[in-house]
Amino acid sequence: MTPDDSSTTELSGWGRTTHKHTRVRRPDTQGGVVDAVLAEPEVTIRGAGKSYGDAALPGQGVVLDMTARDRIISFDQGNGVIVVEAGVLLKEIAEQALPLGWLLPVMPGTEWITVGGAIASDVHGKNHPGAGSFGRHVRWLALLRSDGVPTQLSPGQDADAFWSTIGGMGLTGVILQAAIQLHRVETGWAVRERHRTESLRDTLSVLRTLATHQEADPDHHVVAWLDVHSTGTSLGRALIDEFHPATSTDLPAAVPPFPERRGRSTAARPIRSLPGPGLMSRATIRAASAARWHLSRAGRQLVPLHSALCPLDRAESWPAAFGRAGLIQYQFAVPPEEGHVVGEVLGYLATHRIAPALATLKNLGRGSGGLLSFPIPGWTLAVDLPARWLHDPDALRSIDKLVAAAGGRVYLAKDALSDPDLIPVMYPRLPVWQRTQARLDPDRRWTSALAERLGLLR
Repeated sequence: MTPDDSSTTELSGWGRTTHKHTRVRRPDTQGGVVDAVLAEPEVTIRGAGKSYGDAALPGQGVVLDMTARDRIISFDQGNGVIVVEAGVLLKEIAEQALPLGWLLPVMPGTEWITVGGAIASDVHGKNHPGAGSFGRHVRWLALLRSDGVPTQLSPGQDADAFWSTIGGMGLTGVILQAAIQLHRVETGWAVRERHRTESLRDTLSVLRTLATHQEADPDHHVVAWLDVHSTGTSLGRALIDEFHPATSTDLPAAVPPFPERRGRSTAARPIRSLPGPGLMSRATIRAASAARWHLSRAGRQLVPLHSALCPLDRAESWPAAFGRAGLIQYQFAVPPEEGHVVGEVLGYLATHRIAPALATLKNLGRGSGGLLSFPIPGWTLAVDLPARWLHDPDALRSIDKLVAAAGGRVYLAKDALSDPDLIPVMYPRLPVWQRTQARLDPDRRWTSALAERLGLLR
């Protein structure tokens, strides 16, 4: 079978909560992409499939898998601009650019996503207050409209279409190529400093102070790992990691400036979910959370940069541990004055015995121009929940209402079950995006299970 042929297979998101048997086309030429689009009445665009929920799963029609379009077209080592096809993984850019002193300025929790997926989700990292999200560093992109016509977009060339595509969840067209501005670094290491806090109030206070420094420094990365299974006044205590890319003066004499990557990540291989409920139970989750808290120590440490930026890549089998039902990650953002919502959400989950297996809290800065981009200034909390505990599909709707009332929003790239009636409240620029989306999709070909479930398309 050639890459342009279609085949039927089962697909899911990274969280493995939703599975669909569908036809998949995987063209390896631009002409093949055009032919596939024009031959199909409805198309869902898919990259590496790392969205947690159903963002890259089909509603109706065929899935267009872009991972065969994975060439690095050019790399200007003088100014750090790299031009790539949309199927290139962030990992591949890092492996080529880092030894030459260049780094992607925004890295989410994993390197195993495509550039097209990073743009469509407008992903953010732990340095968002200073660096912004991924779309801020896209110089231009080439987009294929649903009528088969390619067009080049940039902040200065059809800005409405550009910013509708940044964070547009793959619903404005097929991203064919993109030019990304990289960022200078001296080494492939990071200096990490770990802090311990004793309560949620303490955690928010430390993060608030660090956010001020982050705003002035795009290399300042911060994340809090919450011990959400502590109770009473210690609820929300955390291990807070802050780190910077190391300079040459930070390295001991015997340490090479760029560490060698050993072996091949399990992210390249499919991993089956464990049968039944998997390893996750309330007892194991509580024990793991307590162990992480008690065994971790504050202080400074030198760590490989890719390990610091992309901790998910050390746990590719993480969703498998949640068993056959899979993992739901619920991530939301609220404005800086609404930090109390974080505590209320943690309290709600504890009261309803929906114990998070993992919870992280980060600072967010000013959002990008993306009309459906997730980040807003303030706080973002992400909790990993065993899907089998959410027997009621409306179990998290109370949190949706709390977030929306606070002027916040859920992250569409992670979403699996949010209240569709609240999406226009959370994303007030949705009608503007819908008008531009309709212009770029005159033949109404683009769709996804996420778009249908949430009513994103007019």
